Amino acid sequence: MSESDLGRGEFLEWLKESIKSAYPGAKISDDEISFSISSKKSQYGDLGSSIAFRISGIMHAAPKEVAEKLAENAHKGRFISKLIPVNGYINALLDRKEYCAAVISRVVEEKEGYGSFRPERREKVIVEFPSVNPNKPWHIGHLRNALLGDSISRLHEFCGYSVEREDYIEELGLQMAVILWGLKHESKETGKKYDQFLGELYVRFNKEMEEKKAQGEVNALLKEMETTGSKEWETARELAERCVRAQYETAFAYGVYHDVLIWESDVLRARLLEKALAMLEEKGVTEKPEDGEFRDCIIIRPRRDGSGPVKVLIRSNGAPTYVAKDIAFHMWKLGIIKSEFLYKEFVEQPNSKYAYTTAELGKPMDFAGADSAINVIGSAQKYPQEILKNAIAEIGGASFSDKIRHLAYGEIELAEGSLSGRTGGWMGADRNYTADDLLSEMRKKATETIKDFDESAGNAEKEKIAGKVALSAIKFEFLKVDPEKKVIFDWLRALNFDSNSGPYCMYTYARASRILERAGSLHLEIKKGIFEKLELEEEFDIIKLISQAGDTVKRAQREMRPNVIADYALDLSIAFSRFYEKANVLNSGELMLPRILIVIAFRQTLYNMLWLLGIEAIGRM
Repeated sequence: MSESDLGRGEFLEWLKESIKSAYPGAKISDDEISFSISSKKSQYGDLGSSIAFRISGIMHAAPKEVAEKLAENAHKGRFISKLIPVNGYINALLDRKEYCAAVISRVVEEKEGYGSFRPERREKVIVEFPSVNPNKPWHIGHLRNALLGDSISRLHEFCGYSVEREDYIEELGLQMAVILWGLKHESKETGKKYDQFLGELYVRFNKEMEEKKAQGEVNALLKEMETTGSKEWETARELAERCVRAQYETAFAYGVYHDVLIWESDVLRARLLEKALAMLEEKGVTEKPEDGEFRDCIIIRPRRDGSGPVKVLIRSNGAPTYVAKDIAFHMWKLGIIKSEFLYKEFVEQPNSKYAYTTAELGKPMDFAGADSAINVIGSAQKYPQEILKNAIAEIGGASFSDKIRHLAYGEIELAEGSLSGRTGGWMGADRNYTADDLLSEMRKKATETIKDFDESAGNAEKEKIAGKVALSAIKFEFLKVDPEKKVIFDWLRALNFDSNSGPYCMYTYARASRILERAGSLHLEIKKGIFEKLELEEEFDIIKLISQAGDTVKRAQREMRPNVIADYALDLSIAFSRFYEKANVLNSGELMLPRILIVIAFRQTLYNMLWLLGIEAIGRM
C-alpha cells in the first residue's frame, strides 16, 4: 500500500540523514522535517524545504549557510537527481524517467488500494453519526453530519482502521415527550413518509404546548418515559423505530450505512448510567448540593479548579440529562464499562449488510471496545464535549480522554434561507427543506442539465446518470468546505460541470474512461525507458500530483477533513484537463502508450478519491 509520495519520501530521508551528519546537535523531529517540505513546483526544483530556517535558529547560523551545508552532505538517490540550495531553501530536482515509471507502476499494481495504508496494528475506531432525534426528517444540517461521518469512516477504513459506524438514538428526550403529549389528542396519520409526518406534528404540538402552558404535563410524560417497561417507555420506542426506519430510507438514498444502532432506552436498561455515576462519585467528580440552585441535583464541574459553568447530570426529579447518558455511553464505547447488550437485525441495507440494533431480546455481539471514538457533532456542542472528555479523564486518565475526538461542523444554509428543526424552519412555503427534497430537486436539475450530454443513452440510463450526478453535486458541495466553516449551498455552483464541483470531477473521470474505451485493448507493460520521451510539462505535472495521493489521504484522515480530499480531487481534474488539451493521446504515435498509462493512473486515483467522499464515479456521461 502507498506509504507516501516516492520523491517526497526520498527527499525526507535525504534531509534527515543530512541534518544528522551536518548538524548532529540540532534536535529536529521527523514531523518538523516533513512539515517543512512543499510539493509546489518552483523555478528551482520540483520539491522544496524550509528546514534550514529552523536549524539556523538552533545553531545560530545563517539559513543560506545551513542550506548549502545540508546540500553538500546529501547523496544521490533513485528519484532525486540534484539538490539546489537557494537563499536558505533546499530544492530538489526529480529524475523524471525513474519517478514517472515508479508512480504509474504503483497505481497500476494497487488499483482500488492506491493511496491507502496498511498499519502495523489495526486499531478500532467508532464513528458516531448522525444521531438525529427520531421525531423528524433529516434536514440538510443532519445531512452534513451524515456525509461527514460517512467520509470520515471511509478515510479511516482506507487507512487500515477497523471502523464501527454507530448511530445513537435518543428516543426518551423532551422532543419525544412533546409528540406523546400531542398524540393523546390526535393520532390520525396522513400517509406521508413517517419521519415527515412526525416532524410536522412536533412543530405543531410544540407550539400548542406553549400556548396551553402544558410544560408540566410534558415533563411528567418525560419522567414516565424513562421508567423501564412503562407504557410510555414502550410507546416512545415504537414510534421512534418507525421514524428511524423512515430516516434510513433517506440515508440509503445518499449511500450512508451503519453497523449498529444504540438506543437510549437500552443504555438505561443496561444500567450503564448507574455504573458510570458510581465511578464518578468514587473519584469525587460529582456533587449533590443540599441547597441553592442545584439542590438535590447531581452535578459535575468541568474542571478540577471549579472554573466553568456547572453541568447537571441528574435533575432534582431524578431524570438524567443527555450529558450524563453520553458519559456512560462513551465509557462503554472505550471499554471502561462492560455491558451485556443484546442485538438483533434492524434493517438490511442496500450495501447487502445488516444494521443491527440493541434490543431487549437478541444475541451478544462484538461491538464497542474501541481504541478511539469520533463524534460528529455541531460546533455548538463544544462545551458538552469538553465535559465529556474531562469526565473520562477523571476515570481513565488522559490516555482515555485523548481517545475521544470531536469533529465539529458549522451551520449549513440553502441560498433561500436557514434551517432549524426545532422551530420548523426546515419547512418552506413551497417545499420542505429536507434531505429528501434536496435530493429530489437536485435530480430534476441534473436530469435537465445532462439531457444532451450523450444522445446514445436511453431514458433509463440518463435517469441513472442524473441520480449519480445529483449525489456527486450535493456530497461534493457539502464536503469541500472545511468542517468548522459555514456552508451556503448554491444549486448552480453545485451542478457546474466546468469547475469546482462534483459533476466537474465526474466529467473528467468520464472523459478519461472514453479515451480508454476508444483505445481498445492494448498491451500495457511498463517497460524500462517508456516515459523517457514524454515532452510536456502537463504530463509530469499530473504524474507528480498522482504521486501525492497517499500523503493527501493520510493528512485528511489525521485531521478529519474530507475537504482535503475534495481539494485534491479538483486539482487532479484540473491537471487532467490541461493534459487532455495538450496531449492528443490517441494520435500521438510512440507516445500513445505512456500517455494511455497516465490516463489509467489518473482515472484510478480520482476514482479512489471520489470513493472517499462517498461519490460513485461513472464512466459515461
